[in-house]
Parts: sequence; C-alpha cells; structure tokens
Amino acid sequence: MLKIMLVTAVALAIAFGGGAWLTYYAMNRSVQFGGVTIDGWTAYPLAGTLEADPYAKARLARDASLAIGAAEGVTFYSGADDKGEPLTSRCDYSIEGRNVAARLWTIHPLSPAKRRLSGTPDRWPAFLNSETISYDALGSFKINVSAFARPNNWLALPRNSMFMLALNLYDSPVATNKGLVETSLPKVTRGKCHD
Repeated sequence: MLKIMLVTAVALAIAFGGGAWLTYYAMNRSVQFGGVTIDGWTAYPLAGTLEADPYAKARLARDASLAIGAAEGVTFYSGADDKGEPLTSRCDYSIEGRNVAARLWTIHPLSPAKRRLSGTPDRWPAFLNSETISYDALGSFKINVSAFARPNNWLALPRNSMFMLALNLYDSPVATNKGLVETSLPKVTRGKCHD
C-alpha cells in the first residue's frame, strides 16, 4: 500500500512539475505567430483580436497587459539598429523618418522582456509622441536616444542596460494588412558608444 502511494506521489510530482515547466517554456520561449516586419520593426497585429493564437492570449493574460485592438492601432517593436546589432544604452542612437500615417504615435524604450525600464527619476523624457517632437520643413524628424542629455528631440535611457523600442501607432491605416505592406517606419542608427 505504501509503495503504491509513493509511486503515485512521484508520478503526480513528475506530471505537475513537468506540465508547469512545459507551460513556462511555451509561454517564454515559443515563437509568436502572425508577426509582420517592416524596416526592422516587428508588429503582431492579431495580438489584440479574437484571431490571436493561444500563446499570445496567454502571454497577455499573464502579463496583465492590454493589447491595442486592430481598430485602434498597432505596436511595432525593434530590438536592433539598422545593422542588426542589439540596442544598448552604452551607445547613442538616432531614429529618423517621416511622420507615419497615424493620428498619433508614441515611442518609448522597454526592457528586452517588453517591460518598462527602471531608471532614475531624473531621466526625462522616457517617451515621446508625434505631438511633442519638432519636425523639419519637409516633415521629417530625428530623435536622439541616449543615456545622456541631447539637444532637440531626446529620448532618455537608464545607463548600462539592454533595451528595445516600442512604436505605437494609434488610429492608423497601418493596422490593416494592406497598410502594413505600404508603409515605411523610422530608421534606427547607432552613433557613438560610451564605456
């Protein structure tokens, strides 16, 4: 009797432990489906819809995050510069482009796990939007991304951390598949690196 109870307990421990580990692995390591990449930026336009894959729904529920619905807009992520090198706050970057077809867009840095970067309170601004930046006469913009204060449009970073950028487009035709094919997004270029 004791032997049967011990075997049953071991089997249950393996089943529950293995199941929990496989679920964790699938949630954190699996590939997201339905991604669209434009100019080095990747979006998952189905993430906030009923057509989202089960893993995307589970990630949203686990993180208690609210995805932008297809009718509201789309979020693009970039974790590398135009040469494919990972983004690090040890280097300065410039984000250059023309105003994207959206009623409003915002840009902000995130951790590689898509969480808010923790920095010191004196780091400002931690995000920019299309209404607060300056444009040149042709409607182009340049945003300086650095851990050190920069003139003009500056997006602040905490020092010595890896990061990625999130570009949120609100009320935009880019949210449709047709719009995703026809648009271009800002270019992220690496500048000087600091030790």
